[in-house]
Amino acid sequence: MNEAPSSPASLASDSPDGLNSILLLFICLIGVIVVFTLIGLLGSGIAKRTGRRKTPAEWLGAIALLSVCATVALYIWGALHVMFMESDTMREACAKAGGEAKAAQVDRYSASYLPLRFTCRIDEGGSYDAAVPGYVNPAMGIAFVLAIATGAVSVVARDQNRPTSPTVTRGR
Repeated sequence: MNEAPSSPASLASDSPDGLNSILLLFICLIGVIVVFTLIGLLGSGIAKRTGRRKTPAEWLGAIALLSVCATVALYIWGALHVMFMESDTMREACAKAGGEAKAAQVDRYSASYLPLRFTCRIDEGGSYDAAVPGYVNPAMGIAFVLAIATGAVSVVARDQNRPTSPTVTRGR
């Protein structure tokens, strides 16, 4: 977690972390590519299997892919809230989250990228979170757990349905 003082010169950057916003932008771009790739993979899998009934393992695999897409999309959504904070919107976000009295005492900001968090730090000690919607981290966690669970069950179901190699008997 990086911290930036609230001097006017340091608040001119596009995020509370300055150069870290470049890394976050890169992560967001990779995330968008991953989401579109997974949706394309899912679509091609559905198109390839038309005309026959889907197995439970295939349904679970599709749910796992959609859950991964949801997790990545939620992360991107929350990261964009952190990344595009400007100096005046930082102060507004702190005022909205904690009130004008607390916002007047804020002397610096910090951001955390896992879990996503934008924190307003008070000069007398203490802090409070602002800017990232409250549903992002819990929803991201639920989607991640769902992706892991359905992916694991999909692999187990696929392996159980796989035929074993037949034993070859030789005629005498």
